[in-house]
Amino acid sequence: MKKIVFVLMSVILLSGCSIDNESGPNVAYDLVAITGNDLPESFEKGKTYEVNVTYELPNQCYAFNSLDARRAGSSSEQRRKIYVGAISLVNLSGTCDESSEGDTGTSKFTILIDEDGEYEFNFWIGKDSTGQSLYDKVTVPVVDNTNTGA
Repeated sequence: MKKIVFVLMSVILLSGCSIDNESGPNVAYDLVAITGNDLPESFEKGKTYEVNVTYELPNQCYAFNSLDARRAGSSSEQRRKIYVGAISLVNLSGTCDESSEGDTGTSKFTILIDEDGEYEFNFWIGKDSTGQSLYDKVTVPVVDNTNTGA
């Protein structure tokens, strides 16, 4: 008898809960413009660097979520080409003020300089009129700072 009551109570409680959201998601992800960085003038091979970036949110409907910094691929040349984007959450519920000014913030990423040659950083700054991504390209050389001589 206790089992039957337990099962009935469980069914009644669970039937009152719904995980379906018929209105769809209330947030989306979007890239926001990176407006600044503190890259050094040169790198030393074998060192790890922390790079700070500044991003700008378009309005109060945007909230910073994360920074994405990734190499273009696995070949030597592709490993020295880095793409950086600031990812935000966008409130789609209509409860925010789209006409209000957005915030500016900072975030950082680290990178190990493990190859000789120039490193090319591509900071996402927006899209052109055709929808193609635009980047602020910054090239940083790797220099040999080993001391020679006695």
